[in-house]
Amino acid sequence: MENVVSNFESPEISIKLTDEKLYIKTLSSSETFALRSINGIGIVDLIEKYNLELAAQKNAKKPTGLYILGGLLMLAGIGNLAVSIGPALIFILLGGGVIYWASTQQAPDPILNSAVRIMISGMNRDFEFDKSGPYLNQIAELVVKVEETLTAYHKNNK
Repeated sequence: MENVVSNFESPEISIKLTDEKLYIKTLSSSETFALRSINGIGIVDLIEKYNLELAAQKNAKKPTGLYILGGLLMLAGIGNLAVSIGPALIFILLGGGVIYWASTQQAPDPILNSAVRIMISGMNRDFEFDKSGPYLNQIAELVVKVEETLTAYHKNNK
């Protein structure tokens, strides 16, 4: 029976370390690694992906035309307040709605994700997680435990 050395749980990733294997579950996959096949482990920032998303956001077209249309509708409503209150309020509300809708059409700011990188005989395997979450210290502690276990495992099996 395997002895569980450490365990980590977050909404995006779950990692369990035993004395012989490393189990990793993500939202889309579940993998098991034998400690004898792992050369190293670490946490890396996915900066290239973040830079691509940031550049795409900067190049995205802004809904300027919708802001102008909403502003004109609101101005028309304000201009018609003296004539009739009902249609003027409709124009003001419609203009405000168009401006609000235009503000929701903008892309959200990109997020800098990190990954637990497993190094296995000439290749790397990355498992992404959100670095801004409250789990960063816990996952860093788990990586240290994995490194200690790997060192002890490789020392005992040489």
